[in-house]
Amino acid sequence: MTITYKPIAQEYLSAVKTLNSVIFPVKYHDRVYQDALACGPVSQLAFEGDTLVGAILCRLEALPGGAAQLYIISLGVLAPFRGAGIGSQLLAASLACCEDDTAIQHATLHVHTANTEALEFYSRKGFTVSETIAGYYKRIDPPDAAVLVKQLQPQEQQQQQDT
Repeated sequence: MTITYKPIAQEYLSAVKTLNSVIFPVKYHDRVYQDALACGPVSQLAFEGDTLVGAILCRLEALPGGAAQLYIISLGVLAPFRGAGIGSQLLAASLACCEDDTAIQHATLHVHTANTEALEFYSRKGFTVSETIAGYYKRIDPPDAAVLVKQLQPQEQQQQQDT
């Protein structure tokens, strides 16, 4: 199995929407895909041949004081391809895009509290649960989400930027 990785592009949006509809129990609005497209290489795709098998969709969000955060909208890999490191590679590629931008202080995302596989994956990647939001999801039971965060810049660098 040979997997190739590419930044998201307009030509792949239809395939990404189909992929997400297969993997996730929520439907993403078109705006989500446009946000991911606007952020360029922080949103990455994984292909086996011409078949899209995984994707990470992200957006950059402004924070007070000129800082920013990377928000991971979704990260998913088709079931037959899980366990091969594709999700890890997609996440690493997105985080690597943020390394040289000191304004991007952390990465964050929401995970369904019942999705123990995802919670364990992100924990292994250095993310921690910062809070749980009751009733976050409208059509999933239970409707709660864990907010996960990973610091991307050293604390002292963040403090210097805050002053």
